Amino acid sequence: MMLNLFRSFTVFFVFALAACANLPDNPANESSGQIVITNVTAIDAVNGVRANVDILIDGEQISAVDQDLSASTHSGAKRIDGTGKYLIPGLWDAHVHLAYHPDIGHEVFFPLSLAHGITYLRDTGGHLDKLAEARAISASDAIAPDLYVSGPLVDGKNRVYAGQSAGTPDLSVGVANEAQAIAQVDKLAAQGVDFIKAYEMLSPTALKAVATRAKYHNLPVTGHSPLSMTVRQSIMAGMKDMQHLRNLEMDCAVDPQSLLAERQEKIAENKEKYGGKLRSSLHRLQRAKAVAAKNEAVCNELIAVMKKSGVSQTPTLVISRFLSRKLYAEKRWQDTYAWMPKSIAKGWLERSVGFADREPTASDIAYDKWLLAMVSSLDKAGISILAGTDSPIAFTTPGISLHEELAMLVEAGLTPMEAIGTATIEPAKFLNLQDKQGSISPSRKADLVLLNADPLSDIRNLIAIDAVFKDGRYLDRNRLKQMRDAPSKLD
Repeated sequence: MMLNLFRSFTVFFVFALAACANLPDNPANESSGQIVITNVTAIDAVNGVRANVDILIDGEQISAVDQDLSASTHSGAKRIDGTGKYLIPGLWDAHVHLAYHPDIGHEVFFPLSLAHGITYLRDTGGHLDKLAEARAISASDAIAPDLYVSGPLVDGKNRVYAGQSAGTPDLSVGVANEAQAIAQVDKLAAQGVDFIKAYEMLSPTALKAVATRAKYHNLPVTGHSPLSMTVRQSIMAGMKDMQHLRNLEMDCAVDPQSLLAERQEKIAENKEKYGGKLRSSLHRLQRAKAVAAKNEAVCNELIAVMKKSGVSQTPTLVISRFLSRKLYAEKRWQDTYAWMPKSIAKGWLERSVGFADREPTASDIAYDKWLLAMVSSLDKAGISILAGTDSPIAFTTPGISLHEELAMLVEAGLTPMEAIGTATIEPAKFLNLQDKQGSISPSRKADLVLLNADPLSDIRNLIAIDAVFKDGRYLDRNRLKQMRDAPSKLD
């Protein structure tokens, strides 16, 4: 009874939200009956390239992939001509924060994501009460991306994201010891999170407790390697996915143990006012000298440990290269701010222009080269790479930022097919969903993107979107344009 009432409220809320955003509630072309996409080139990282195939969508699933699904066999199906077009699985942004800014929540993320072919979002840090509406909408019959959440970052007592400023909003909980770590993971598991995110100020014993308890609940652990440990130690403790390539530079230097000792000494002194300031001071202290002291043999040993332990990496190059790449200084990028709520667009543009004159330092440029080289090394070693953006931090417009991330991954040495895999099958594997999504195969979710150009000849063709299918519902270009423009009407 209560579940039905909750569901009714959720559906009412979703339709009310759509009306406020000037979106049609249920256009006729969004029906999820049988659809046949004919004579299309199907591309995915599991099955490769299959030219001139027909795809049968039956409700929310792919029912068949065949060379000829004749009209007589499926006479009642809606038929979409895929001649000269390309079909890929729905995309993931595997690192977003819907609770980072109060005016950039699901009302912005959901339509902008779908408008850019993103059918899955992995929220990597935010309090669950602030994500409740987003989770309810995603779980309802509304047209929205699937949302997977970690809940708040599990950090040390001296938290980084504790609400000290607009740049460090309250996204975390602090645990001071093993018992608190276990209790926090138990609480998050009871609240139905999909994974756990560990953070940089955790102690070694607390991280071990987090990872061990998460494994008990069958929850994978992602995050940042705590600064009180080496990356290798974090992997041995049970971390399964590393974010931003963060702190790998310290473990790839000539003498990781001396760098660790220096960090531990600074942490023990703890003269900083809060975790965010302490973390930043440690990065400033060690990053540049660690990058300059990179040792290929030491780094290759670490990569081998990652491979053996099945650890993935989410590089988020679009934000990691913020100071060096200066994407925000380009007019084409500033133009994407127009899709955001007007107050956000105005603030982002003013700040972008203010930052634009800042020239990258020698350290910024060296770190940029290190990032690209590390992604290349990880890819060559067969490490699973996930595509994520950290949106909306650092002017990363939701949706379009993923396409920039994929272009940067190709710049770093991945093939276009590998890049597509980072945003489809690899995130699905992290959550053990590869049998349900991530490829164009029977019994997989009918979350698909129809393209007008070949993404294997140019990864930027992924933005040439003709239509998106979400849970088998067909969203044409007009509908996608409405979604793209909807957040700008929220003010």
